[in-house]
Amino acid sequence: MQLKDKVAIITGSGRGIGRAIAIAYAAEGARVVIAARNTAQLDEVVAEIEANDGEVRAVPTDVQIRAEVENLVHKTVDQFGRIDILVNNAGINPRGPFLTSTDEEWEKGWQINVMGVVRCCRAALPIMKQQGSGNIINVGSGMGQVGRSNLSVYCASKAALHGLTQSIAEEVWEDGIIANVLIPGPVKTELSKPAWENSGTFRAESDPWKQPEQVVASALFLATQPPATGMTGQILSIMRRNSP
Repeated sequence: MQLKDKVAIITGSGRGIGRAIAIAYAAEGARVVIAARNTAQLDEVVAEIEANDGEVRAVPTDVQIRAEVENLVHKTVDQFGRIDILVNNAGINPRGPFLTSTDEEWEKGWQINVMGVVRCCRAALPIMKQQGSGNIINVGSGMGQVGRSNLSVYCASKAALHGLTQSIAEEVWEDGIIANVLIPGPVKTELSKPAWENSGTFRAESDPWKQPEQVVASALFLATQPPATGMTGQILSIMRRNSP
């Protein structure tokens, strides 16, 4: 019960990595608030957590909409009184050549992958500051460190996320708040399905595809870092190689 009585918000937790993290945190004693746009998927996660005697609340949320993010934070505090951990996992991955990418693709990618994190952090940080403690975990990507063709929106937004996290970490460490990036490497999710269905996209022998559950240990490691003395402004990569 490494997270006993901790309160954790996880965005993008209806499926994939977010779902695996939510289930694992609940199993470790956290009171989990799950957020995503798909209510049916959230209901499935709630059912699984409650079947194992975990404590969970679902708040349908679109991180593109400020009012919905603020509602997520308000309902969490109203229900549980605090926010100890914020996992920003919601994201999209538009694909296609840079020259044919549209303004709409760039705007949506930026709104979810970057501004979604900005909105969640701006809403949660005042609560964490008032508490004098907090732990922010932003799910990044190796493609935010090394670009890849036909993924310019995703690569650029994840690179921005890394810089954003480090900047936030510098601003709030004296308030007892830490912020780090988790890079899972290639994981089989719906978001990455076009890639893992194409065996030529990643070199399996150098960085094999993981299942979402294989990210859990690293997500737990970051969640159990003590805010007063734990690592902050760091990028924890569990990729086999630096290059995607």
